[in-house]
Amino acid sequence: MAHLGSDVAAFVDGQLTPAAMRDVHAHLLCCDACDHAVRQQRLLKSRMGTVAAPQLPPALFASLAGLASDPPPDGWWTRVRRAAPVRAGMVVVSASMAVAAIAYAVGGGNASVGDRVSPPFEEHAAAFFGATSRATPAVVSEETVDQLTRDGWPCHPRLAGDLHRTRASYAHVDDTIALTYTNGTARMNLYEQPGWLDPAALDGFARHSWGSSSVWVRNGTPTVLTWDQGGVVYTMVTDADPQRIREAISELPASDGPIDPVTRVGHGLDRMTAWVSAA
Repeated sequence: MAHLGSDVAAFVDGQLTPAAMRDVHAHLLCCDACDHAVRQQRLLKSRMGTVAAPQLPPALFASLAGLASDPPPDGWWTRVRRAAPVRAGMVVVSASMAVAAIAYAVGGGNASVGDRVSPPFEEHAAAFFGATSRATPAVVSEETVDQLTRDGWPCHPRLAGDLHRTRASYAHVDDTIALTYTNGTARMNLYEQPGWLDPAALDGFARHSWGSSSVWVRNGTPTVLTWDQGGVVYTMVTDADPQRIREAISELPASDGPIDPVTRVGHGLDRMTAWVSAA
């Protein structure tokens, strides 16, 4: 079949006919260009899905309500307001406030909107010991790994100083990138997939602060950690020591704690700029 072109979004949204979906799945196995376009569209959709409706702080609504109930007298200020330069300035200010409001909502981290993800933790833990997974992922080339990183999927060649990436694969069935790191003694498997973490999947996990990041941890052999950030769910399965785990997490996009309003707006503007660039 020909390249997907404008049908990429329809395929990602599942809007094609069953026969067309099967044809696209087969096409993606042999077309790197379309495969790349689909991954990029899924990541963009996932990140946009984490944006809730813009909500301003209640204090700002109270201030605006107060202004409406107690308008200024029709005097010197009113005449100034009616001047054309001032009206133009107020339009600019209003537009800036609207952008800031959207950025405030976007910069607040993930919201419960979009595709829920329940990572197959038991399967990942079994794979750590060499068990065969339900679907054999396709090993990807270094060129593809570099492209994935540019698209927003962190595929670092090294984590925690001496853990080197030895394998990278991609599974179409659940759109998951799987990365394996080792230093010859410790091993770390890292999985990345679009969406946000389903709280219902976290039975047996406890929330911890690892370094400056907040992640969900299930202790044991191996240790399993999971978190979401920027529309991507990360799952780490490892037998590394706690210090290496902290270092690895600090090198990945990890879930943050509460942030102040100014920083939140800044994060939102950064995200919006990145999304426009990706589109």
